[in-house]
Amino acid sequence: MAAPVLLAAVFAASAAWLLYALPTLLSFTGSVLETCQSLLAMCIEFLSIGKLAFFWSGAVLLAAGFAYAAFRAVSALSSTRKAVSRLPVQYGKGGLAVIMDGSVRTAFTHGILRPRVYVSTGLINSLSREETRAVLLHELNHKKRMDPLRFLAFGFLKDAFFYIPAARQLASYSRLRREEEADDAAARSSCGPVALASAILKVARNSVCLPVPSITGSQADVSGRIRRLLEGKKSAFPVPPGRAAASALAALLLAASLAMPIYAGSFSHDCTMERCETHAELTDDCKAHCSRKGH
Repeated sequence: MAAPVLLAAVFAASAAWLLYALPTLLSFTGSVLETCQSLLAMCIEFLSIGKLAFFWSGAVLLAAGFAYAAFRAVSALSSTRKAVSRLPVQYGKGGLAVIMDGSVRTAFTHGILRPRVYVSTGLINSLSREETRAVLLHELNHKKRMDPLRFLAFGFLKDAFFYIPAARQLASYSRLRREEEADDAAARSSCGPVALASAILKVARNSVCLPVPSITGSQADVSGRIRRLLEGKKSAFPVPPGRAAASALAALLLAASLAMPIYAGSFSHDCTMERCETHAELTDDCKAHCSRKGH
């Protein structure tokens, strides 16, 4: 008997509490739902602010990248010009300059608008006649194709889009392709690829530290270029799947951010139901405006 009596007492107490608290509970629930509705309407309004922030984040990132790239490009040009100006150079005809230093073994093309081919006496004395001819033809091809300007552009794009993982690798591959094109031109016009490969190897073993791309290009590419000349192997451009996916996602987000003004402008001035729900309870003017517009 004790259990039924206890259950009845608990039920009666619960019913009495529910009858007493139900109006307050319903009122509190209604106020919470009304607050949630207001918050939802405010979030819809804040969506326009989010779109604006998304656009400016992309624009600021792009501007920062270009400013950083411009700074790096100017610094590189300044340091290169100073390094070359300190060399004992004797300028000749046809855009050829001889570095009068027997201890320096290098050959490079320098100059943005009017490039010159620089070759040291130390390199000339260390190479055979065929190797020297192959080196000069290689650098003359760089001069003819204005490759110093291209190298500067590759570096600028790499620095401007530093937040895209594949940008650095793409710039390195583009530079390598310019070196390979110069290799091919020199090999066709000289005594063949063997002389050029031998010259590249000799220069790589005795290279000097100058902020100018020499006949060897990047030291990491020397062995690949020599194998390509001697064995005819083509260079590959492998991009790890993770880096490729991250680069594609970064490029897509940047493009979407910069394209935001194309379709976001239509939302900024249109009076929609959501905008009226946001402002209708604030002032009588908003109520009258929404009523006139038929919202």
